[in-house]
Amino acid sequence: MELPKVLVQELIKRGLDESFIVDILSKELKLDPNDMSKAHEELALRMYNEGIENLNKGDVIQASEKLYKAVEETIKALAIRRGLPEATEALERGRWSVVLLDSAAQKLGDIVFRAWDAAYFLHVNGFHEDRIGIDAVKSRVPVIKAALDLVTS
Repeated sequence: MELPKVLVQELIKRGLDESFIVDILSKELKLDPNDMSKAHEELALRMYNEGIENLNKGDVIQASEKLYKAVEETIKALAIRRGLPEATEALERGRWSVVLLDSAAQKLGDIVFRAWDAAYFLHVNGFHEDRIGIDAVKSRVPVIKAALDLVTS
């Protein structure tokens, strides 16, 4: 299934992505939390793989953003799976905020919180500001992978 181009363009224009669609559909379809978690897990894995592909191409900006998204989706998957209040609030609001992600990451333990810290660094300094090199991205991959492994194992 593909979305019409006009909808995809509007989502991009508004800074939204697949995760937004997953959140909206999960709420509207009243999905079981396990299914919601699996959807975010699938996005996390895809974003991680795309991030590594971009890293291998030397694309710091896209690698940074995809790796950030991988951690964001990992946090969502784990928070939903564990029934954290942040997940409930995000579902009620229709989207996650940085505050909810940060709070959930802290509750999910050291591995996840360290990955969130690394990912947020990449999001700001690699994607938005474009002021880091490829080595700064590469050095953060192991901690990001460790968090991803928690949700995909």
